[in-house]
Amino acid sequence: MAYSIQQSAALDLGRFDRKEKTPAIRALPENPRAARREPVKVPYFKYLLLFGLVFATLAVIVFSYMRMTELTSQNDRLQGQIEKLKGEEKALQAKKEQMYNLASVEEYAKNQMGMVKLDKSTIQYVSLHQAENTVIAQREESAVPRFISGLIRSFNAVVEYLN
Repeated sequence: MAYSIQQSAALDLGRFDRKEKTPAIRALPENPRAARREPVKVPYFKYLLLFGLVFATLAVIVFSYMRMTELTSQNDRLQGQIEKLKGEEKALQAKKEQMYNLASVEEYAKNQMGMVKLDKSTIQYVSLHQAENTVIAQREESAVPRFISGLIRSFNAVVEYLN
């Protein structure tokens, strides 16, 4: 700001005086529509329901993990049993192969039962002078009529099937 010489060099210090002005308080006219409002009701039921749903969900998740852990441990136990039984099966298969091996059967027969292998000189042939005949006995006619005997046979077949 440029001051001319003709103006006073003194400053107006009055503008720096700090006079506190108190604001004017005035009452607003009452609004008839703005009646006293009731305090807002907190929806405790909704919060309780939400808390219950969250708790039930967490309980289901925890139960599911517990059940999965139980099934996993049961599965591991059964897998162990399967491996053990497979080992036993292999051992039994080897024992069976050894038992049915012709050499071991022959050895058992010689050592345990005192048997010896036949030579061609020890084979004896038996000759029959008369031919063998087979006689089949004929049924006698029974006093029971054929119808009743057929019924009895059918009844016996049913009883045999049920047993």
